[in-house]
Amino acid sequence: MEPPEDGDMTARLPEDVLADVLRRVALQRSLAVSRCVCKAWRAVIDGAGLVRGQLPFSGIFICFRRLSLPEFFSRPASRDLDQPAIGGKLDFLPRADGPRLDCHYYIEDHCNGLLLLQGNRIDDHYVVNPATRWRNALPLCPPNHTKPEGIVLNHDYYLAFDPKVSSHYQVFQIPYLHWGEGAIDPSEETSEWPPSPYILHVFSSRTSCWEERLFVRQGDAAGTLAKVRVHSEGQLHSVCWRGSLYVHCQSDFIMRISLSEDKYSVIKPPMDIGWSSFMGLSEKGVYCASFVENTHILVYTLTESCDQFEWMLKNHYDLKPVQMFDGQVHGPWTLQDINYGIFGSHLPNIKKEEVIQEKFEWNSDDDDDFHENLDIVEVQHRPYFEIEVLGFHPYKEILFLSRSEDYKLNAMAFAYHLNSFKVEILGSIYPTDHRYFDSGIPNESQAIDCFPYTPCWNEETPERVN
Repeated sequence: MEPPEDGDMTARLPEDVLADVLRRVALQRSLAVSRCVCKAWRAVIDGAGLVRGQLPFSGIFICFRRLSLPEFFSRPASRDLDQPAIGGKLDFLPRADGPRLDCHYYIEDHCNGLLLLQGNRIDDHYVVNPATRWRNALPLCPPNHTKPEGIVLNHDYYLAFDPKVSSHYQVFQIPYLHWGEGAIDPSEETSEWPPSPYILHVFSSRTSCWEERLFVRQGDAAGTLAKVRVHSEGQLHSVCWRGSLYVHCQSDFIMRISLSEDKYSVIKPPMDIGWSSFMGLSEKGVYCASFVENTHILVYTLTESCDQFEWMLKNHYDLKPVQMFDGQVHGPWTLQDINYGIFGSHLPNIKKEEVIQEKFEWNSDDDDDFHENLDIVEVQHRPYFEIEVLGFHPYKEILFLSRSEDYKLNAMAFAYHLNSFKVEILGSIYPTDHRYFDSGIPNESQAIDCFPYTPCWNEETPERVN
């Protein structure tokens, strides 16, 4: 048998035989890399479902608004050798003259292993893969000329990426309403928002450019301009779920954008939603967490049937175990202290103390065999503190919370197991010598945005796909 001219003997193998050979590759990361060999290999690997659908959950990126770079709160190293340790340091991004305190990168969104970052300038955007250290700078988005008279549109950016479907990603620019200083047409106040059709700017890695796309609304609007242009508490995130991008918009409505069709729907918030809400992705799809007077938190799941959406209350959860915990625990999770590691030598009189990690195991991968490690000591006089949502576990019904005291001292993270009502202490999220970076942050809710991170080891980037 004559070998192929290019020397690839596997090209002669039937697809089922090639699939059986590739199935013997032990490491999932190696299989993901094998998808880059050629289109035929990629088709066989994807068609046979050889790469697991779930990306590993590795930790939580935390953006402290006064720090130059995001911090990474990482879970303990997995016993599975197929999951390499993840470093949250974004030192592969460009900096003009080495480490500089005035060079900022802030996470705007995360989706299936890719991060959307904003640089020093408001129009400076990057899509990066921390696991493979790949990055792509986005071109400048053109101005939006379709806006109501007298209204100022700020914009948020959201990322849509599903490596099981395509190696290409999209970035959506979503308007955020403010009133301008000029004259306002009174008729605009009663007009619907979002409008239909709705013109959005969308960047596609397939074309490497921004384009205007027209989306037609299915169902009712969120309300009038006057009603929607309110300030929203909490973090406005997005999640990508079953071919749609769910964007948490101001006034707490959710816009569900179809990624394959030019359609969108408005999902109203739950009727008894509290003063601050957080949308995330977990075991059964889209979830919403909402505080009630800082004493309880409500958790809802979104159900969909025949283009009808309904929020189902999962339960009320008492925040007393988080409020009353008194102590400082280091571990089992670890804050990687990225800003200290890069900028510590530039700051005066800093000496980082060695932290001894407590001997606790992280149990979120086995919620049925939970070992409670939290001892509650109730004290009569507690300092001022804030409780914030860090995010949902992407595959288990677990809610991550943080509690900070007195300008972020004793800032601790907790895992609230939603089925067993147990609370697990994860460790401190207070960056080393945070006070040198900022002299005082009033509370955590104004200081951080958080993104549960699932790394994607697929080495294939959109620029390599033909």
